[in-house]
Amino acid sequence: MIDMESGDTKSFRDSVNKAEVDAAYGVYEDIRGSEVDSAAQRSLLWKIDLRLMPLICITYMLQSIDKTTLGYAAVFGVRDDAHLSGTEYSWLGALFYLGYLAWEYPTGLLLQKLPIAKFMSITVILWGIVLMCHAAASDFAGLATARTFLGVFEASINPGTMLLFSRWYRRIEQPLRIGIWVLAGIASFGIGHIGGALPSWRYIFLIWGAITTLWGIVILFFLPDSPVKAKFLSEDERKAAIDRIKENETGIENKHWKKDQFIEAMLDVKTWLLFVFAVTSNAPNGGLTNFQSLIIKGMGFSTLETTLIQMPSGAVQFFVCTGATYFASRYPNARLVVMLICLIPFLAGTIGTWLVPQSVPYGRLVCLWISFSYTATWTLSMSVATANTAGHTKKVATNAMLLIGYCLGNFVGPFFFVTKQAPRYELGVGMMFFCIGIQVLSIGGLWVLLWRRNVSRRKLNATNDRSAGYELGFQDVTDKANKYFEYVY
Repeated sequence: MIDMESGDTKSFRDSVNKAEVDAAYGVYEDIRGSEVDSAAQRSLLWKIDLRLMPLICITYMLQSIDKTTLGYAAVFGVRDDAHLSGTEYSWLGALFYLGYLAWEYPTGLLLQKLPIAKFMSITVILWGIVLMCHAAASDFAGLATARTFLGVFEASINPGTMLLFSRWYRRIEQPLRIGIWVLAGIASFGIGHIGGALPSWRYIFLIWGAITTLWGIVILFFLPDSPVKAKFLSEDERKAAIDRIKENETGIENKHWKKDQFIEAMLDVKTWLLFVFAVTSNAPNGGLTNFQSLIIKGMGFSTLETTLIQMPSGAVQFFVCTGATYFASRYPNARLVVMLICLIPFLAGTIGTWLVPQSVPYGRLVCLWISFSYTATWTLSMSVATANTAGHTKKVATNAMLLIGYCLGNFVGPFFFVTKQAPRYELGVGMMFFCIGIQVLSIGGLWVLLWRRNVSRRKLNATNDRSAGYELGFQDVTDKANKYFEYVY
């Protein structure tokens, strides 16, 4: 066993079961004590960024487009052509998240067992094929089946990307890059104007499905799994890439599912605070993204004006998310503070949406636009999860719980926006007030929890020698078991 108090890990190294430690443990043993100069570190980071960021950003862009194609198809007649009635259209939106939710933990296990980049690329190809299958659907049953399987195959992207960030980037570098990744979720409107023998909505599914399938083939060959075997790096660069993330103390990967780590994840208060935050962060998102156009149209604007007026909300998300993730990467332990700050304009916008009368439509619009600042808090919550969870099975379980919360929030959110309450949607606004309060409590709870854990470890971390903690990180030890692990918040 490891003597945490004395920092003696020698006996553990001598008897370690190589199958149980991190995949990079052997490399770390070889490079222990080596130093890489700052210029070489910057050059390596730039090389990693150039390879990794375009691939994962374009993938996320396609995911964002593909899961919203139903909304574009609705504008161009899918409801009439598929004979949708009653709440069937709403259920098509919800079924995506049900498929996502049902497959989230199984996909996490597969991400642990299989090469992560290869598994992600195969799911991208499959969801592209499923998206094209939407064009063949002629009724609710066909579309419902396609939407459910679309959610299943898209379920790998968020947890897979979170694992990739933890493998390639230092904790201080992760928030900004997660922010850039989220900002890549750009949708397109132009394809809906294509004319031809088929209805326009069928072209939307066929074209974006084909593009996604081809892109899946691209990332199959070019997306790297981990620094251990990355072919685009030289041997020395691979070693340097592993050395630079040792301070995360979260390792890179371990293919063995560990029951004790799963139980620890389920019993860790941190996991449940993140889960509650995910639900309450995404319930407003599910409502606003689905009903923003109806709220705007209810202010008296035309269909064309409504389409154009939605654009500023995207601009708010872009600037707030960019600024928030930059400051969280620039200043240590700024994540939770920035999350709280980003809730202020969300609260102000929600209050304005409630209080500003219908006779002042542009005032209500401004309130609606600034409400979308909540995007930054969800983005940073993913960086909190990746930076503060060690042990690969525990990472998989924690990420799964965070994203299950994401699914539940997006699933239930639209049901609070009752059609007969248009255009004020009193129940929906009340839900957002409630969610803001719970988010504040969740963030505060995380702050206290992580701070107290660091205080309890202050004696061990007082020394400048962090090598014991680094080694435990590469031994696939969890954040709670590794008493040298320092939480960031």
